[in-house]
Amino acid sequence: MGLLRKLFSYQYITHEHLAGLDRYKYSCIDSSPLSRYVMHPFWNFLVELYPRWLAPNLLTFVGFLCLIVNFLVFSIYDYSFYGYCANQEDCVNLQNLTKNQLYFQNNIFKFETIPSYICSCIPQWLWLVLSICQFLSHHLDGTDGKQARRTGSSSPLGELFDHGLDSWATLFLPVALFSIFGRNEPFGITAFSMYGLLWLILGSFIISHWEKYNTGVLFLPWSYDLSQVGMTFLFFGTFLFGQKIWYFQIGPILFTQFVVAVIYVASIGLSLPFSLYNMYVAYSNKSFKQESIYEGVRPIFSTLYLFVIQLIWIKYSKINILDLEPRAFFWLTGTLFSNISCRLIVAQMTSTRCQIFNWTLIPLTIIVALFTLNFKGSVIEPFLTPNAEVNSLYFMSVLITIAHIHYGICMVRQICEHLNIYCFNITSKPVKKTD
Repeated sequence: MGLLRKLFSYQYITHEHLAGLDRYKYSCIDSSPLSRYVMHPFWNFLVELYPRWLAPNLLTFVGFLCLIVNFLVFSIYDYSFYGYCANQEDCVNLQNLTKNQLYFQNNIFKFETIPSYICSCIPQWLWLVLSICQFLSHHLDGTDGKQARRTGSSSPLGELFDHGLDSWATLFLPVALFSIFGRNEPFGITAFSMYGLLWLILGSFIISHWEKYNTGVLFLPWSYDLSQVGMTFLFFGTFLFGQKIWYFQIGPILFTQFVVAVIYVASIGLSLPFSLYNMYVAYSNKSFKQESIYEGVRPIFSTLYLFVIQLIWIKYSKINILDLEPRAFFWLTGTLFSNISCRLIVAQMTSTRCQIFNWTLIPLTIIVALFTLNFKGSVIEPFLTPNAEVNSLYFMSVLITIAHIHYGICMVRQICEHLNIYCFNITSKPVKKTD
């Protein structure tokens, strides 16, 4: 215990951050009709059923764990997103394929050598479990703030804890959607198309908090509750009728293409223009929180850099890394993004200057450089094998996950100590240390 205490006692937050946190006042606007007229009335009813000793942060954390359960279930049963085959005779169970069979068929290292139909046959009953987990996650996340106000336990930690986990949760919705539709032709979605959808959702999230960094007000995206409710019904519909229920056309357009188009329009049309307009208004009426436009755009640099460096890896990877290992690639992207977002949220809540470059992007840049640049004839060429690139992706994913969890735990512990509260208990307070 002593070793763990020391391990998670690193102080990521400065005294300046803590002083800013003491002055912080929550400001949020949720104008979504679905939220105002459907979700909030339901949550107001639901929160009255909770015992008063139930900590709001516990609701947030359990809701996040529900999404983790969904991700793990899909990872076990459909790791590579080939969950449904129109022809079961052509279905090859991924669990029976070794990495060598996948990567080196016919002695050619190309993704195209993998069989056209690979599936892991997700049990029908699992879709009901996934639907329940999605439902619980959405409503636990929606009632945590109401429980905090009901019990008088609202604190800056609650918002930071909630939005920090939300930044990681943005990864799971597009990944779950990919698992429902799969990538089998002709009705599936390509890995690159789904990666684009992932970035649209990540972009909507970071833009909202970038906007708050500059205006002081968080305008919640209309697409949030709509997407959460939609995923619950997609899971439940898949439980009732199977994945094939979504394989149809609306006129000349595939249903999967229609869903992709809706997400593109909702993410771009309902997020970016309004956020840019709100920041423009704040800048025009002198309520802009930053001293200059440069200071205002600083927080977005790391996210843009992550987007570009990942695209370079996808474009110039000699083994088509995104198609070969989409789940690991999505996980790495989402975890890096969450770490960047959390640091922006801390800066915004503490009224401090946001860092311009996240250190986690340095090892990523090195890996991308090693496997995309031409090192032919150099001493390191023998080490830059296809397996090395795949292993580097997994190593990077593990490294960033550990670093992100360490950052989160240390930050929560430090804020709890500063505010003299527990994270998951509101019925007692820690005993203050005396000199």
